[in-house]
Amino acid sequence: MTRPLCSQCQYPISSCVCRFVQSVNNEIKVWILQHPHEASQAKSTTPLLQLALQQAHICVGEVPDDFSQVTALDPLHCAVLYPSQSATPLETMNIADKSVIKHIIVLDGTWNKVHRVWQQNPWLHAIKGISFANVPHSRYRIRKANRENSLSTLEATAYCLQQLEQLDTAPLFKLLDGFVEVQTQHMPEHVKSRYEL
Repeated sequence: MTRPLCSQCQYPISSCVCRFVQSVNNEIKVWILQHPHEASQAKSTTPLLQLALQQAHICVGEVPDDFSQVTALDPLHCAVLYPSQSATPLETMNIADKSVIKHIIVLDGTWNKVHRVWQQNPWLHAIKGISFANVPHSRYRIRKANRENSLSTLEATAYCLQQLEQLDTAPLFKLLDGFVEVQTQHMPEHVKSRYEL
């Protein structure tokens, strides 16, 4: 039987996060290329970004035809978050280089799925790449990552926006913390212990 959903946040009523949502007016548009497997992941933080950010767009797919909205953007004003060898650490970019960026493209999924999307979309390789020199500590404790220093999509996007446009990301982390709190409430004790809560 399907659980009833909140009409606002679209999470099950018992997991509603509306009380944690605060609208954030980001100037830089966020485009999230989400692998189809991630779209069905209940613990994904991507829907949270769409709830909070005024300019966040999710495109689900794997190949270029799935991302026509994004491929139509002017690559000179875009940056893609991916740790390629040619990516520039955000922390070392000057103000002039940052000011050119009007769109950030974030790949969403497990590391293997993200890498697959990167490989299947060579048009991404022609866009300026950005990465992190100093990965922030993750507050996303309810989902194990298979790589050290991993961040959730929300955390990575928040850090990008903070670095690029000095956005106040406190509302995003309040939402993330609320989401973790709600999800944790529904976990059996033996499951909670796996995540060192």
